[in-house]
Amino acid sequence: MKKNAIQKKINQIRKINKTIGLCHGVFDLMHYGHIKHLESAKKRCDYLFVSVTSDEYIKKGPMRPIHKNNERIKFLQSLKFIDHVFLANGESGVDSINLVKPDFYFKGGDYKNNKLDKTKKIFKEIHAVKKNKGKIIYTNEKHMSSSKIINEFNLALNEKQSKFISQIKKENTYDDIIKSLNGLKNTKVLIIGDLILDKYIFGDVMGKSGKEPHMVFNQYKEEVYLGGSGIIANHLSEFVDKITLISDFGRDNKIKKFLKKNISHVRLNLDKNYKSSIKTRFIDLVSNYKLFGSYIIPNLQIPKFYKLLNYAISKNIKKNDLIIIADFSNNFFDLNSLKKIRKSGKFICGMSQKNSNNASFHTLNHLNNFDFICINEGELRSEVRDKKSDIELIGKNYLKKNNLKYLVITKGIEGAILIDSKLNIHSCPSFNSKPVDKVGGGDSMLAIISVLLKNKIKPSVALLIASLIASNVVNNIGNKYTASRMEIDRSLEYMLK
Repeated sequence: MKKNAIQKKINQIRKINKTIGLCHGVFDLMHYGHIKHLESAKKRCDYLFVSVTSDEYIKKGPMRPIHKNNERIKFLQSLKFIDHVFLANGESGVDSINLVKPDFYFKGGDYKNNKLDKTKKIFKEIHAVKKNKGKIIYTNEKHMSSSKIINEFNLALNEKQSKFISQIKKENTYDDIIKSLNGLKNTKVLIIGDLILDKYIFGDVMGKSGKEPHMVFNQYKEEVYLGGSGIIANHLSEFVDKITLISDFGRDNKIKKFLKKNISHVRLNLDKNYKSSIKTRFIDLVSNYKLFGSYIIPNLQIPKFYKLLNYAISKNIKKNDLIIIADFSNNFFDLNSLKKIRKSGKFICGMSQKNSNNASFHTLNHLNNFDFICINEGELRSEVRDKKSDIELIGKNYLKKNNLKYLVITKGIEGAILIDSKLNIHSCPSFNSKPVDKVGGGDSMLAIISVLLKNKIKPSVALLIASLIASNVVNNIGNKYTASRMEIDRSLEYMLK
C-alpha cells in the first residue's frame, strides 16, 4: 500500500473513532518475543499498523538482514492480529510515526531504559510520538534476541566467516574490543597524499548517434564524492580526535563541505588555475555498471609543489604520532619528502595505487622501511612479477626484503591477510561477496588498520574491524559511505553476542 493509500485508510479509521497503534522494527528472524509483543500491542488498540525497516537501513552487521523486505513483510502479514504492514522509510520509526500519527506507539520492554539504546533513535521516536499527541507504551513480553539466535545457529555467516568469528570470540570479548577502540581517540594522525574528487554521472545509453559513430548517453543525475587522501581522513574521523591532512588543493572544488570537522586541512595550492584530480565515471542507472571514465590528472612534478610539500611536512610531522602516506601515483611525493618522513621516527603506513595513468611504471620501491603497507594482490604480484606463486609466500618474501613490520594484502571477495614481522599469517574472510563498487575498499582498510596497529590492537581484530568497514564501503557507489564508529560497535555487538 502506497503512502497516500495508508493516509486514506487512517482517515477512514479516525472517522469511526477507532484507536490506532503502531509497532516498528526489523523483524529479521521472528521469534516468540516478537509474537507476544505484537499480540500485546493489538490488545491495546483497535487497528494495528506495523512498519518494517527496509534492507538498506539495517545496520546489524554483514549479511544482514537474512530475510529481505518482501519475506519479512509476508510473514508479518500472515499474523491475524496485525491489520496492516508497510515498509518504513529511514533507519528509525520517526517517518512511520509522522505518517500514521498513532494514538499508541509500542516498544519492547528492553527499550524502557532509553539510555541503553546505543543508536539513540528511541529519543527521536519519543519526540515524534509526543509531537503527534500520541503515547508510548512498553510491552512486557519475554525478552529474546534475533541476533543471538542468528549467531548461535550461524544463519547469517558462511563457514569461513563463522570459523573466523568463533576464533575471535575465543580470544577477545566485545567489551575488550570496544575498550581498545575507545583508546584510539588521542592518537594524532597525519595523512599526506593526493586529493581526488570522484564524480559519478548516472544515466542510460540511448544508442548510436544518428550522424556520427559514437554512443549517446542520457544523463539523469550527478553525484560527487571525496576520494584519495581525503576519504582516508574521513574514515578515521570517528575513531581519533585530531587529524591533519596535507594534500594538493585546487580552488575549483569546495573541499570544506566534504571533510569532517576534526580534520585540519593543510592545502598545497600551486596557483589560481590549478585543478584538483577529478575522476568522472559514467554509470548505467539501472545496473550501476561503469560505462566509461574521464579523468583530469594534474601535473605535480614541479619544484614549486615539492617546496610547498616539504615545508608542510616539516611544520607538522613532530606534532603527530602516526603518518599515513596515500600515494595515488600522480607524482605527489619526491625523495626529500619521503626521507623526512622516514627520519621522523613515527609509525609510518602507506599505500601506492596502480592506476590507468601509471600502469606501465607503477612501483612500490619508495615504500620500503615503512611500518605497514596495504596493497591488493594484483598490485603485489605485478610488483614482484609473479603470477603463480602462493600469495602468502610472496607476501612473506616482500615483507622481509623491504624491512616492513606489517603487510596487508587485500584479495577482494576472498578477504585479506595480514603478515607481521615474525612472518605470522592472519587471515580474514570477506564480509561482502557481492560488492556494488570496489572503489575505496582498500583506502578504508589502510586507514583503519594503520591506527589499530599503531595502538597495538591484535592483528586478527584489526582485520575484522577494517573488513567490516570495507564491506560497507564497497556496498555503496563510489566513496559515498564513511566509516561510522556507532555502526562498527553495533556490528561487533551483534556478531559477538
